Amino acid sequence: MTEPLSFRRRDRVLEAMAARGLDTLVLGRADNTFYASGMRGLWTAGTRPFGAGCVVIAETGRTHVLSTSDAGLPETMTKEDLYSLTWNPQVMAGHLAAIDGFAESTLIGVDEVSPSFERAMARIAPRADIVPADDLMAEVRRIKFDEEIERVEAACAVAWSGVEAVLQTPGNPNPIGTAIVAMAKAGTTVPASTPTVLRRGDETIIDLGVLLDGYEGGLGGTFVYGQRQATPPIVDACRSGANHADLANAAAGPWLVRGLGMGFENPVLDPGHGHGEVLESGMVLSVSHRDHRDVIAVTDGPPRILSTRPASL
Repeated sequence: MTEPLSFRRRDRVLEAMAARGLDTLVLGRADNTFYASGMRGLWTAGTRPFGAGCVVIAETGRTHVLSTSDAGLPETMTKEDLYSLTWNPQVMAGHLAAIDGFAESTLIGVDEVSPSFERAMARIAPRADIVPADDLMAEVRRIKFDEEIERVEAACAVAWSGVEAVLQTPGNPNPIGTAIVAMAKAGTTVPASTPTVLRRGDETIIDLGVLLDGYEGGLGGTFVYGQRQATPPIVDACRSGANHADLANAAAGPWLVRGLGMGFENPVLDPGHGHGEVLESGMVLSVSHRDHRDVIAVTDGPPRILSTRPASL
């Protein structure tokens, strides 16, 4: 029987921690927290400072999450692995100190950090050195499990429902609203990017992106009489072993190839970035060329296009 995805992601994080000798991993970014724990937090508007949203302990193999509710608790966790929300730094320090194995840590990795967190660590885990681990999380998320690829494909299908709703109502004065309603009916209200709908004569330029069950999907293109214009060669160029020069040679205009999963991920390649990157089988990429955007999975052969129009539409 296949182990649940949340277990496999957690185990990948623990393996990366072991390779670096980390006793504890403290995560503040919501996407990293979801990857390591399988538990999503509430969405908030605006920016916020770094906070210990998730703690992974190497010795116990357990993940602990900042949450006032056990709704959506994954198989990897129990209610005892949750610590409650507070704005009092002393109370938060007490929560962290109570986690089994935290105070004894000698090497703590963080995906972000703040001066107040460093001061708290000096009291809670006085023997610990704090080191960056944002690159650790980027690396473990770089290659996707098959189930993650399926979730991205499902999110792309939801984005297509928004595209179809726009194409079927050419005279609609509020096409973006129509797309959002259609995508909500298909399963999600969480955008992954700013929706775009532009009409120029017979052409309609559409780009939609969503998050479904924590994973991003989307597509873009120029549509003429309901049909998307041809896929650019750069999409087919995204194969295992391809490098920056291969992608640049396949492009005939502005282009961007970047990792996609729980949002904007590595690698990132465009005319000015990513010259040392090499694509690997198992990567999931958002491939943009002018107004066209596809989501693909890199394989050992031709890329698997995840943003193909679903047969059900």
